[in-house]
Amino acid sequence: MKKSVLKIFREAKRILQEQSQVKALFSQASKKLETLSGSSKQVNELLAHVQLFLRMIKNSFSGEYKAFTNKTLLSLVFGLLYFVTPMDVIPDFIPLLGFSDDLSIIYFIIKNFKSDIEAFKVWELNQHPTI
Repeated sequence: MKKSVLKIFREAKRILQEQSQVKALFSQASKKLETLSGSSKQVNELLAHVQLFLRMIKNSFSGEYKAFTNKTLLSLVFGLLYFVTPMDVIPDFIPLLGFSDDLSIIYFIIKNFKSDIEAFKVWELNQHPTI
């Protein structure tokens, strides 16, 4: 595993231990989401997944949703942290390629935690039923 990815993983473990750090990560992710919206199809897809991860973590930390394991939460925080880190495996400023590694990490998490994510989506829909 590349050193930068390992460093981000360690940072995610540290952040998960402190609620104030999670809030700071939310703020960073929200700012980055605002600057990127509408950039391209690939970026918009990434943004939709990041927004889902934000909702998942927020509802877990608020105590509203209690079904996630520590491993799931760590993976979600890692995905967000990787997203906000500008100098990851492929730096974000590189046109067209910059977000491909971010998207790969997000898809890896989605694939490996599919049942947790689907269960959350069902729970979320049941919290806000349409009239």
